[in-house]
Amino acid sequence: MEELISAIPCREHQLQDLMALLGEGDEPLPYSLFTFKYEPIVLVFDRAERLRTMDHNILMALLRLREFCNLNICTIFVTNQVNENFYFKMGVREPIKIYFPNYTKDELFKIIFLNQKSFVNYLFSSSEACIDSRLKGDLEKPELFANFLNAFLSVFYRPCRDLIELQHMARVNFLKYCEPIIKNEIKSTDLTKLWRHIAPILKTSLELLYLRINTSKSVQSLGKENNAMAVETTCSYENTLKDELLSTKTFAQSFELPYYAKYLLIAAYLASYNPPKEDKRLFMKNHGKQKKRQQQVRAKAKITEKLNTQLGPKVFTLDRLLAIFYAILEDKIGLTSNLLAQIATLVELKLIAGSKEVDLDVSKYKCIVGYDFITAVAQTVGFNVRKYLYDFI
Repeated sequence: MEELISAIPCREHQLQDLMALLGEGDEPLPYSLFTFKYEPIVLVFDRAERLRTMDHNILMALLRLREFCNLNICTIFVTNQVNENFYFKMGVREPIKIYFPNYTKDELFKIIFLNQKSFVNYLFSSSEACIDSRLKGDLEKPELFANFLNAFLSVFYRPCRDLIELQHMARVNFLKYCEPIIKNEIKSTDLTKLWRHIAPILKTSLELLYLRINTSKSVQSLGKENNAMAVETTCSYENTLKDELLSTKTFAQSFELPYYAKYLLIAAYLASYNPPKEDKRLFMKNHGKQKKRQQQVRAKAKITEKLNTQLGPKVFTLDRLLAIFYAILEDKIGLTSNLLAQIATLVELKLIAGSKEVDLDVSKYKCIVGYDFITAVAQTVGFNVRKYLYDFI
């Protein structure tokens, strides 16, 4: 039990409840796996919310698998959805629920701090400058990493509570935090200057949240011949990180947003990556015939680097966002305060950039999620994003 708690920190109470339900060999509890004479079998279904897209009888059968097979089988469903989202019809057995709340700020600090040595090793392998032994000693001090984490979480904790995403962004920004120390521009003990250095960088990094874009030049420097050892260390770290990180598609599909908020996010992406003059053609059924001019033919032959989806998002107004939203939404709904509040929520989550105060006249926004992310979100509502992108017409 102690090994399990050390491997999954800050979840002691939930693990104890789980082990109590599973029981032990000499403790035949009502739900214990050891009440049968057969060897216990545990089936774990991660991302169980995907079962909602399958036949309803599958979930009912899995919940009663022990009864149907007369074997010592326990099924465990792992999901980020509330149990009410799995109510399909009568006859589904009520499962035993163990709630895992979001990590608090102190818990996130504790968990990320456990990987302090990995962060420091990656810093050494990625640095182009020669680091002497005295400077290495300063960079290896736990106090330096603790100061960085305090500054990092003060900016990132509110818009993001996902541990995996926070670990990724912390790794990227720790390199930038230590750059002036390595260059002997700022001392490792001067917290005020370090904060002034990293604060604008952290705020800029918020726009890259969920995009998984590495802006560090250290990756390119690892290809040099005199850095063979660094390549091996970094590759090992990257492989470990890839095992820990979910793909953008997997994360986006598990990112539970309200139904209309998903369409608002899709509309924001289409507004950011489509020219405004093409809105009538893309979103109206009867947009009239369009003559093919030689200039348009040449424009369609543009190379990949000049595609709108490659050049980055453009700013759009709130009225254009709402116009596209109503054009792609099949349901007919009115403009309510709840709908406008969901726009502010998307801004709060850093999925779109702009003002939280909704004003039809002055509010301007920009979608900051990538194509893979928005495609995965669109799949959850059965929407084809590619059909409404000017680049793919």
